[in-house]
Amino acid sequence: MMLTNGALSIFIATVFYLIGTGLYVFYSQNALPPAAQQDQIFASYIAYELPVGITGLLLAAIYAASQSTLSTGLNSVATSWTLDIQERLSKKEMSFALQTRIAQYVSLGVGVVAILVSMILANGEIKSAYEWFNGFMGLVLGVLGGTFVLGTFTKVANAKGAYVAFFVAAITMVCIKYMAPAGAVSIWSYSIISIAISLVVGLPVSIITRKMDGDTSKPAADATIYHN
Repeated sequence: MMLTNGALSIFIATVFYLIGTGLYVFYSQNALPPAAQQDQIFASYIAYELPVGITGLLLAAIYAASQSTLSTGLNSVATSWTLDIQERLSKKEMSFALQTRIAQYVSLGVGVVAILVSMILANGEIKSAYEWFNGFMGLVLGVLGGTFVLGTFTKVANAKGAYVAFFVAAITMVCIKYMAPAGAVSIWSYSIISIAISLVVGLPVSIITRKMDGDTSKPAADATIYHN
């Protein structure tokens, strides 16, 4: 499954890059709509440059894809909250009806928050929602990815090293995001920086704390990429 996802990701990314290249070539020879932002270029091309029938098909496809993505996201959040958090916090066994009701409330709450956030983004001073989203994902997932790399690709990592690496990487990335001059650090490098900080900080802390605690244990066979 992972190999299939990887192959599909490469194919989809290639298609997106080809679409972007085509739009760049087209609008290099044709004027853009007045005051068009980056996120509006593709939509403007669909609305004003394609035939009426093709425009309708593409819009229907976009709406269908958006609806499926939103429903999947809401369902995932509601299920994770109900089964992974609420059920563990509950002192009594939860019935299926109660789980369903909680999931519905969570879906409603997350949906309302998503609508409010989208309204803020639409009316805020954001040059590109796509770049903002990638920057946010790099900020969050990069820190988590660094902790994952630390635990998966090293034999000496322990919980203390992982916690310290996580917090140091998170604080550093927040400082880079909100305190560094605009454009000083590319959003595309957030994940690499987070992973590097996690390794540079987590490895020494893990080694030092293991020596201080007298810990000579080895990780479980399936805990890392190493099987011995």
